[in-house]
Amino acid sequence: MHSTAILSGLQQLGYERYDLAAQLGVSALDEGFHTLALEFDNLPVDPYAESSGRFRRFGRGVLLPWSGEFDWMPETAADASSDAVNRYQQGTHNPEYADQVRQLPSLTEAIKNSSLLAELIRFDFARTSWHDEDRCWPIHVGVHLIKLSVAGPGARAAATPDMLHQDGEPYTFAHLIYRCNASGGENVIAAAQCAGKSPDDVPEDSVLARFTLSRPLDSYGVKDDMVSHYVAPVTAGPGPGPSERAILLIDFTPMTQRPHAGP
Repeated sequence: MHSTAILSGLQQLGYERYDLAAQLGVSALDEGFHTLALEFDNLPVDPYAESSGRFRRFGRGVLLPWSGEFDWMPETAADASSDAVNRYQQGTHNPEYADQVRQLPSLTEAIKNSSLLAELIRFDFARTSWHDEDRCWPIHVGVHLIKLSVAGPGARAAATPDMLHQDGEPYTFAHLIYRCNASGGENVIAAAQCAGKSPDDVPEDSVLARFTLSRPLDSYGVKDDMVSHYVAPVTAGPGPGPSERAILLIDFTPMTQRPHAGP
């Protein structure tokens, strides 16, 4: 799992799209993909937005760039009445939870042991590029499972923040697992200075790309300092039953030494 500093659209434009079903030779019928997709059936509701139609889990791992070794970090202990959690903080990058430490339900052991997830982490990391001083530190890997779900007409389920934004992690990759009877969910990539605005409120020449992930493992990556990004809310599709969009997010941040304070 070495960073190969591929000079592609990700480094040159700040974003890049991938068809990983084709690139990795993965079918939605494969057992590994099916097992991963089943995890979204039992995602707990986002504890910070219980009526939003948003469900999620979050896990943290450590990757050693010089050896490719990867291991999961331990969760925060929880009491007997709730799941274990992982702390997640975005500083001021998410104005809906500015400087708030959220405690999100942790990943299941089945997800942590997924060979497909391990392959996606390897693929994503190979597309990142780092300065020499970053490559000598472990890389924090954040893994988010997020489902937006609505039960019928008139409802909407939104990601957070519901605006163009940056994440605060140097690289983030998004992998669609499935969308079922869902409308909406358009992705927008825009100039970095558009963060904090609605896509409808920015000049069209500041919009770099608009697309909708539609097939399993339709994916994209962003270099956080170069662009802002957004996903539109999910609304009900034309068919009966719930409307859902399930996405897997993977982000990478160097775990650099804290500045020394005091003698």
